[in-house]
Amino acid sequence: MPTLSKAQLIEAQSPWGAAFDRMYLELCRDRVRILSALGFFAERDLPVPENSDAVPTPDEEEELRQIASALTVAAAASAVMSTSVLVATLLKVSKDPKLFVPRELPQPVEWAIADDYQRGNEPPGTHWRDVWGDQVAAFPGEVEQPTDLNIAKAAGAAIARIQETRKAGRPCNQADRFLAVRLGYIFRRSGQPIRRSNEPIMRRGHAVFVEGGPVYDFLELVLKSLRTYLRERKLAPVTTETIVRLITDESPKAG
Repeated sequence: MPTLSKAQLIEAQSPWGAAFDRMYLELCRDRVRILSALGFFAERDLPVPENSDAVPTPDEEEELRQIASALTVAAAASAVMSTSVLVATLLKVSKDPKLFVPRELPQPVEWAIADDYQRGNEPPGTHWRDVWGDQVAAFPGEVEQPTDLNIAKAAGAAIARIQETRKAGRPCNQADRFLAVRLGYIFRRSGQPIRRSNEPIMRRGHAVFVEGGPVYDFLELVLKSLRTYLRERKLAPVTTETIVRLITDESPKAG
C-alpha cells in the first residue's frame, strides 16, 4: 500500500535569527557599492561615503535590512521539502486555516500560500506581503492581516497548481522566484530601467557577450552572502541570470 506523507506544520529549524544577522553584516561591509547601485546617495543629494566601515545611518540600515530580509527568506525557501509533504501540509491548512496564525509554518509552505493568495478577484499573489508578516513595517498601508477564508482558499489553490505541474520534470527553485519578487521590487524603487542586456568582454583575446546591466550588477553584489550560505549547507544555488529573467518576464514594459 502507498505511504501517505504527513504534514509538517512547524519549521524544523528557524533560519531567521542567525541567518539574518549574517546576511545583514555582510551587506554592511559592501554597503557603499550596494546603495550606490540603488541610487541611494544620488536620490538624496548625498556624497558617496569614502569610509565603507562607518556605522550605517538609520536610512541606510532600513534599506539594507530589507535586502537582508529577502536573502534570509530565500535561504529558508531553499530548504528541501518534498512535494508530497508540501501538499499534505497545504491540505491541513486548507481545512484548518488557523494553523497559519502562529506563522510557524515551514517557509516553502508559506511561499506556496503567498503565491496563490487573494483578497478578492485580483490576480493570485498580488498581495503576497499579507502572508509574509515581516513586511508590515516595511510597507505600511500596503499589507493587511490575512483572513482565515483567504488563507484556506490560497492553500487549496496552491494544491491544485502543484498537482497540475508535478509531472513537469525539474522543479522550480522557489528561492529564485522569491528573490525576483522581493529584490525586483527593491530595485524598481531606484527608478532605473529593468531589462536584460548582453555586454561584451574580452576572454583569451576574443570578445564574448555576457549578461549585464544595472539590475544584474545589483544582484551580483547582494547575492554573495546568500550563495556562501547555500553552498555551506549544500542547498540548491540561486542564479543571477534566472532571477533577472523572472524579473523582466514579470515587467515586460520596464525600461
